[in-house]
Amino acid sequence: MYSTDKPWIKEREATLCTWKLDYNRGYVGNTSVSLLSDFMCLSDRQLVDYAKMIKACGFTGIQAMDICAAWRASGSPETVHDRFKKLADACHANGLNFTLWCWAAEFSGHGWTEPSAVYRNRTSGRPAFEDPEVAALFEKYYDIYAELAPYCDRVIAHFFDPGNLTDTESIIYFLKRFAEKFRAVNPSVKIGVDTWGCPDDFPEILVKSELKDVMLMELPFLPSWQEEGKRARFRRGVKNTGCSLGVWGWYTADMEIDQLAMMAVNGRVLKDVLNTVRAQGDSVMIPEYWSETDSYHILNYFSLYAAGHLLTDPEADADKLLFDSALALTGDREHAEALKYVLEVIRDARSGDSWDTYWWTSPKYVLRNLDFEDILPRVENAITKLEALIKLPEPSNGIPFPIRRQQLYRLMLPHLQQIRQYGEFCRDIANIEKMKSSGAGTDALQKLVDRLDCEIPEYNCVTGLWGQPEAREAFLRCGQFCRENGLKAPERSPFVKFKFKRRIVDRLTVAQRGLKDRLSVDPLFYEGGLAGPEFTEKLMEELFKEGVLAKDENGRYYLSGWRELAYDFSY
Repeated sequence: MYSTDKPWIKEREATLCTWKLDYNRGYVGNTSVSLLSDFMCLSDRQLVDYAKMIKACGFTGIQAMDICAAWRASGSPETVHDRFKKLADACHANGLNFTLWCWAAEFSGHGWTEPSAVYRNRTSGRPAFEDPEVAALFEKYYDIYAELAPYCDRVIAHFFDPGNLTDTESIIYFLKRFAEKFRAVNPSVKIGVDTWGCPDDFPEILVKSELKDVMLMELPFLPSWQEEGKRARFRRGVKNTGCSLGVWGWYTADMEIDQLAMMAVNGRVLKDVLNTVRAQGDSVMIPEYWSETDSYHILNYFSLYAAGHLLTDPEADADKLLFDSALALTGDREHAEALKYVLEVIRDARSGDSWDTYWWTSPKYVLRNLDFEDILPRVENAITKLEALIKLPEPSNGIPFPIRRQQLYRLMLPHLQQIRQYGEFCRDIANIEKMKSSGAGTDALQKLVDRLDCEIPEYNCVTGLWGQPEAREAFLRCGQFCRENGLKAPERSPFVKFKFKRRIVDRLTVAQRGLKDRLSVDPLFYEGGLAGPEFTEKLMEELFKEGVLAKDENGRYYLSGWRELAYDFSY
């Protein structure tokens, strides 16, 4: 039924997320991360190979995210745009489209300091766009974005997150200005808007605004889109406007690296999500465009391969696509079989077979339910196979790839080590739980808990703001067991505590930078406690006792050296 000539989704793109690998979300530096796969570190030649890799994954284009956090991490918009121009040229030279995705109402924060950032009308109750300072801010940044208009086949505006514009009238006004800026330079450019966080009636609002030549993009499978009937209702609204329909596929091929960064193998997850989305809305309207996340870059190749081909043919076999991706990379069936074995271990330990096993808030989350008896022997075997692959010479065949195969395999190895160490933790805490069930007393249980190793090292892997996923889950599980049984939970190691303290200070430094007044925050300022609420509060208090932080009259924390950060601007 489906083929490259008659695909399910006509236009398929990989979304190049531009969070800097070693400067997470513009907040936190991490000097141990390998930059081999960092987009901004790829040479012109590597960008060409990246484009060819994406094409081999079954995509028809690349969507690049233009965000001020990337500008700060690399020094300027010009630096990032020069990379985008090279990537766009590589796309067009290889028959791919190039799409630009822009923060359409976020021109400050994430390390980027814009002193003139004003998003609210100073006259109460009036739309934001009527305030001259707000209008000037948007004009300034839309001109920066529009510099790339000659290179774009499509441009997508992202408005509703993080929520700087609160009145719909202003969102529509600035969407029109956004489109006008790009079309003034490139009349043929297509315009889209993703609907992350938008109200259900947004399609109807567009009708009333008489802005109909815009692609409206739904989300695939976040909890907010799992409400029964929502997708069909949204698609009926899009159809009634005469707009085209797209999907901004976030999280499904890759976990966004600002949160729970990890190498994942998501072919089965993608198959589950795509089938569910088809059932929810294809009878109303079929999307003509779908983008899938590329956040980890290059290590995400195996999930991207599945995504591009499943968007072509959603009935394809995800497991066969996994082998095909390995074969396309290695050019050798024996080596592909060995690599597929490694990838299956990563898949089963981190993603599982469905969205419910992959998504971290689900009761079926695979890390919360790891079958350690199955994983432990397999991961040992996988490490042996991967170490053997590392020793092989670089193949002369296989698809173009941005880095050498040996570099890819070496980057994968610490992920297997993390899985092995987490499997050992799951085994050990399961034994302690058995001892409790057998009637072991508090003293005996405490001795066992004291010997429990909850720390899973980050190694040179990309780490999100919430910490290494397996380590986070280990401490959550151990902490819950200890609370339920009157035990003292293990402390984080001094090194790890220092590392997280540094990240908390990094985050607060970024927030304070460029402000003339002191910024005070609550104890859960760092990621709302998602890196560990008790842990974060404890570290904030330790930083206070050490004199790095001080407290204001309300008991809120601030940097004791906050005056040092008064002078900062980015553009």
